[in-house]
Amino acid sequence: MDIVFRNMPRITLKAILAVAALQLCLLGAPFPAFASDIIIIKDTDIKPYRDAIDGFKSSCGCPVREFDLSDAGEIDKAIKGRPDAIVAVGTQTFRKIKTITNIPLIYTMVMPSESADSPGNNVSGVSMDISPETYLESIVGLFPEAKRIGVLFDPEHTGLFVQESTASARAKGITLVRKPMRDPRQMPALLDELRNKVDVLWMLPDETLIHPDTVDYLLLFSFQNNMPLFSFSKKYVEQGAAAALRINPFDMGVQAGGLARALLQGGQGPLRVYARSPKLIVNRKVCVKMGVRFNDDIVRHAENVE
Repeated sequence: MDIVFRNMPRITLKAILAVAALQLCLLGAPFPAFASDIIIIKDTDIKPYRDAIDGFKSSCGCPVREFDLSDAGEIDKAIKGRPDAIVAVGTQTFRKIKTITNIPLIYTMVMPSESADSPGNNVSGVSMDISPETYLESIVGLFPEAKRIGVLFDPEHTGLFVQESTASARAKGITLVRKPMRDPRQMPALLDELRNKVDVLWMLPDETLIHPDTVDYLLLFSFQNNMPLFSFSKKYVEQGAAAALRINPFDMGVQAGGLARALLQGGQGPLRVYARSPKLIVNRKVCVKMGVRFNDDIVRHAENVE
């Protein structure tokens, strides 16, 4: 049997079935069926970056060339060769290359404040931020009596994130008490304004906030006022924060590889997403000492620090 389409050559049913079978095979294949030239530039060869790169390779399934940021001459040569995409792993790398406008850029493991200011429609990536909804669900899930959450932030760095968080909190019946902080020296006064007025403090990955002195003061205030601090890093939980959501660098690399595959197969950019699959980490001893009510079932299934 033959099938004829107007203004098209005669096509046999056998040929159509063969093409359809090939397409099905490609859909089920682990790697995309296209050739590409992607360069990966990383700040340095630390384990989180290595994990992100491994995740990228496992997801993209495309040829890559890796460079350290210090390989300036080799990087310039590679960029002049017009690769199909450049992947920036780390904040310093992204700062160096984000002015490129004629090649698709994909970032991962970059500070949220840096990626939020991304120029151009050629920039896609995976934020180190976790979505506000996921954060808020985790905070309220762990501390079921939390109705008012205090957050210090620099509008220049995390203003958009806090704005989105405010809308998400309102939808959940939670009040987000926001305190803009443009200078670390403002912290003591701003925390005094939150004393006895919020149930939980939420610590964001904000460059103005995470200096050693300000973090120490924040942890001390949290403990002295029995006000649990919910953070974004395991190291702060080890230092006395009540809990944190930690990103997964390998999975962020997997997400970045998926973005690269979508873009190189003709997807419209920019594609920017939050980090997914975070890990909840809890300092149970701190929660007990503060006398705050927490969901013990959630704690049992979380990663605990001593």
